[in-house]
Amino acid sequence: MNDISLQATVVLGLDLATVQLLLLAVELVLLIATIFLLLLNRREAKSRETMMQHFSTVADVITRQEYFVAVVDAIQRAKTTLAGSVTGSPPSKEEGEVVRQILGAIAEAAKRKVQIRYLLPLSPDRLRMGRMYEANGAEVKFNTSLLVSDVRYMCVDKKLVLIGVPERNGRNEPTRKGYTVPSESVAYLFETQFEDQWTSKDTKSYSEYLKELVSQAMGSNPSLSLDLVAANLGVEKEDVTAALGRTTPSSPH
Repeated sequence: MNDISLQATVVLGLDLATVQLLLLAVELVLLIATIFLLLLNRREAKSRETMMQHFSTVADVITRQEYFVAVVDAIQRAKTTLAGSVTGSPPSKEEGEVVRQILGAIAEAAKRKVQIRYLLPLSPDRLRMGRMYEANGAEVKFNTSLLVSDVRYMCVDKKLVLIGVPERNGRNEPTRKGYTVPSESVAYLFETQFEDQWTSKDTKSYSEYLKELVSQAMGSNPSLSLDLVAANLGVEKEDVTAALGRTTPSSPH
């Protein structure tokens, strides 16, 4: 009996020693991981600080009015590319003239063969502005994860970035101030983010999104008129007809 107790004690002691060793190994791994994360965070923080210092040296802070003037001017000066991530919210009466100027500048840029692309939030109330951009020569897509509550931007010719900032968070909040950043390195960062969202599987073209919304509306109530669907979506009846795969009747001669 004493021999059995001794053996059990030895085995238990070995097991406890093994467990303690394993625990020490786990603690060591966690300690190494913690140190690594601290170093990584410190490195990232330093990189962000460096970037913000660079940003502050090249960025010019402008007012809301100056921001929209700068947007129109930048579009008019664009030579090759224009990529914008915007709210696409329906313009107020006060913003009507500014929007007309922007759309006019887009139309002229399209005539100059400038590649114009806009990303908007995937929301039915943004379809109207998407249609306006497309009608004036821009290519438009909608993204589910588009974050425009904090910042909306436009990259011009891969060397100039215009950044608009709202006073408060919220995708419907209007731009209150802006920054102009004539920097190829900053433009590259924004262009990279833009391309990631533009090519995302969650991104839909204007025609794809319109077709989806029209199908949902007609599916829930087949008796809806095309005029009513178009009015609710803020688009033209011809767009709804095309989305349904129908042809618009030609007017009699």
